[in-house]
Amino acid sequence: MSRPHRRPGSGIRSAWWCEFSTRTPAFGDGDERVLLRAQSAETPTQAMVWIRLAVRVLLSGFDPRDTERAYHWLDHGQWEAVARLADGEPYAFTAAAGRTHVEWSARPVLFLPLAHTATGPLWRCTEPALCACTARGHRCGGHRR
Repeated sequence: MSRPHRRPGSGIRSAWWCEFSTRTPAFGDGDERVLLRAQSAETPTQAMVWIRLAVRVLLSGFDPRDTERAYHWLDHGQWEAVARLADGEPYAFTAAAGRTHVEWSARPVLFLPLAHTATGPLWRCTEPALCACTARGHRCGGHRR
């Protein structure tokens, strides 16, 4: 997979989507993924900085084997991750804390521009008499506020 590219004039821009999630076995052998945080990063390095800081915060709670692996990754492995992201590949770092597995991931994405016009947003209120919106450029019933 190659890295997404910006498309000049289209408003489409490439970035990296970062997520932090956990999985804890529920009852028996099933588990459920819980997304705890997500954000975008403008560069692969910025994505790794976000992951690196989050790993360092939770490092003391990891199982001993994963603590050692995380220290090694913090010292050496993150640069491989930056290179993989720059090449358009997704990357994930996982660790265990008891029965809970935590995962930080980043992947390349394309962000689309939001629809708008030169005079303001495209949307109009369906009930202009009830609208209390005072946003600049907002239109109700064809009347500019």
